[in-house]
Amino acid sequence: MFPPKTRCARRDSLRCTRWIGLLSAAFALWANANAVNAQSQPHVIEGHVLHASLQSKLPGVLVMAWPCGLATATDASGAFRVACPHGIDSLSVSCVGFEARSILASGDHLDVWLEPLNVDLDQALVATVRTQELEASPLSRAPLLEALDATPGLQSLDLGAGMIQPVIRGLFGARVVVLEDGVPQRGGRWGIDHGVLVAPELQVAQSWTPGGGHVWMGPDAMGGGLRFESPTLLNTSGVRTNFGASGRIGNAQGRVHVLHTSTRDNGHWHAGISLSRFGSTQVPQRTFSYIGRTYELVTGALPNTGGQSAHAVLGFGRRFPSGGVASWSMRASDVRQGLFPGIVGVPVQGDLEPNAHRFEVRIPVQHASRLASSFQWEGPADTGGKQWTGKAAAAFNRRLEFAPPHAHGWGPEPDNDLSLSFEEHSVFIEGRRLGPHTKLGVQAEGQWVQTAGWEFLVPSHRRLRGSLLAEGTLRKATLAARLDGVIAHQEGYQEPQYNAEGAVIGVDVRALPFERVVPGGMVSWLRPFASENRLVRGSFAVAVHGRVPSNQEWGANGIHHGTFRFEQGNPDLRTEWTAESRASIRRTPNDDGWNWQADAFVAIHDGFISLTPSATFAPISHAGQVYAFRANDAFRTGLEATASYRRGRHQWSGAGSALGQWDIRTGLGLPFTTPTQLRLAWEGSAQSGLRMEIAGRVVAPSWLTARNEAHTPGAVLADATLSQTTKQGEWSLQVHNAFNTPWLDHISAYRALGLVAQGRWVQLSFSTALEHSSNKKNTHDNK
Repeated sequence: MFPPKTRCARRDSLRCTRWIGLLSAAFALWANANAVNAQSQPHVIEGHVLHASLQSKLPGVLVMAWPCGLATATDASGAFRVACPHGIDSLSVSCVGFEARSILASGDHLDVWLEPLNVDLDQALVATVRTQELEASPLSRAPLLEALDATPGLQSLDLGAGMIQPVIRGLFGARVVVLEDGVPQRGGRWGIDHGVLVAPELQVAQSWTPGGGHVWMGPDAMGGGLRFESPTLLNTSGVRTNFGASGRIGNAQGRVHVLHTSTRDNGHWHAGISLSRFGSTQVPQRTFSYIGRTYELVTGALPNTGGQSAHAVLGFGRRFPSGGVASWSMRASDVRQGLFPGIVGVPVQGDLEPNAHRFEVRIPVQHASRLASSFQWEGPADTGGKQWTGKAAAAFNRRLEFAPPHAHGWGPEPDNDLSLSFEEHSVFIEGRRLGPHTKLGVQAEGQWVQTAGWEFLVPSHRRLRGSLLAEGTLRKATLAARLDGVIAHQEGYQEPQYNAEGAVIGVDVRALPFERVVPGGMVSWLRPFASENRLVRGSFAVAVHGRVPSNQEWGANGIHHGTFRFEQGNPDLRTEWTAESRASIRRTPNDDGWNWQADAFVAIHDGFISLTPSATFAPISHAGQVYAFRANDAFRTGLEATASYRRGRHQWSGAGSALGQWDIRTGLGLPFTTPTQLRLAWEGSAQSGLRMEIAGRVVAPSWLTARNEAHTPGAVLADATLSQTTKQGEWSLQVHNAFNTPWLDHISAYRALGLVAQGRWVQLSFSTALEHSSNKKNTHDNK
């Protein structure tokens, strides 16, 4: 996603930067000359400038402090820091395309929201704002997993360092997209529990969008999606090095990252690396029961759940004399993580022995790696505001699982440890023709997946998608449509069938070959609204969208370690259609006093695909009951709300969400429905840069459950954060689950084993940003 930019941040960035530099230098000389005999310390104000409608951070905005008149410009994350020798009584904030504001200086931290002007936007502004969904919201809190859990309607499944699994309004896996610079990340998405490989600390921005029917997010964004943006010529300025390091006890983990960006004149490059190592998950639990058996956890740790991860990024950009901008980036990830022994068949007490050392990883283990490269071109806009953009990307993903060899019922044991192998090659191409009121585009995507290993789950397959896209504005409303066509091919798979004596008696057909063309698409209508005084604004949207089933839903026929179940696909599944309406209303953000927001949705699904218990049992002795993918009509609705009150250096906030998902035929809940949650927090800051937050999270019991899904009791959790900002950087001390409360996460795969979620951990982290161009350090909220 490209956050909204102003003319200062794009076409005229060089000229504006020079003027700001000259003004700042002149005022600095004057201020220094008059401050020689000053007896007081300079007054420093830090904060962010954000887009009032989109809640996105704005770079390149001019911020001037009075009465000294010193000026600065916001950086790529919308952050600013300005000082006056004899105090600051007010700030002037201005940029082309937005209404200028003057704000009284009431503290040391100010966040400023700018309203767009009610005029035709200039070419540069149009070219950036239109690439973002109007319902998107930024995820500015770090780290990302905590941002997801603290945001109403969002939740995360922590799959270990380097892998994330976002849950949006109760949906995840194949119904949630993760986009890096607008390119969908596919690797590892072959199962609903498997996450994607991404390093948010090596990105410059991330946001989330709820619901389906977003034309540029692709057909799989039924529940919504996350966007990550890499550093480019268009969203960075100057030369900067971001550094961060953290250490954790309770759930041992160490992490370090470095990201260097250099944007000068018409050139840009960036490089970064992130490394982490983590130990086994610690839980406040010493025994658990599964299918009538009780097991002991000797040390309170889930054995063999540690691992390590490495991520790296590299990119270049260039602005040409014609005005066009080209950028290239590459991302590499490698994650090796142990698998809890209980996920491979029925747990055996002997396999649950504690690790030999804190970071030991032994079989069973998974190894995930990814290499991706993308190229983007943004052409110059003509006098009519029309512009061509394009992008092309390719990626290779590999996911390997190793486990102790064991036979599936009768027959010989395998002669190697490779239980499951997925190798995927993917390509993505997109072209857009952008105008002041319309956008037209075409997308093409291809996936080639080769599977192997003795633990069959999904057959080899390939998948091609072509899409035509259109979006336009009519009477202040946005209309969008997309037509998708998917060509899916699946190979057959069979293996020998044995009797009790080990003799071959036939063939066990696990998958049948097929090839088909399946249509999909969407239409949507979105209408923003605002009160006359603009204190209250929001939007209303209606969308009809169709999602083509995944190859996991079509062709699975084996044990899925991530869900502890024998999953069986259904080749007769057709496009999953949804009619959805969404509403959002909020008070225009205010620097002091009350702020609030509420979001709601209603969705009816024709053929909602979910895992449903069947009346048969797997042919594999330890696999249990077969869960089949079936299409059942469903109804979903939900509400998210936030409210906060700021007074001086203190802020009180509350955020909650409620979700309902029902199978219309049976009246039961859908699997993994997120329980109602409420988060209350207090935050206070001191003039010295000290900040503290105390938060409590209430998770309600899972009153809505699916067939064969156990009831989950509620829980009350407490977290605390203490941070200190200095000239060198920001130190932060975080305490998670402060009272070490044992609680069951209803949507976690470990819930099936009766295993509680992560216990208490304490983390100390440090982050800083070195501005090479000015030879001084500033800190901001990118960690």
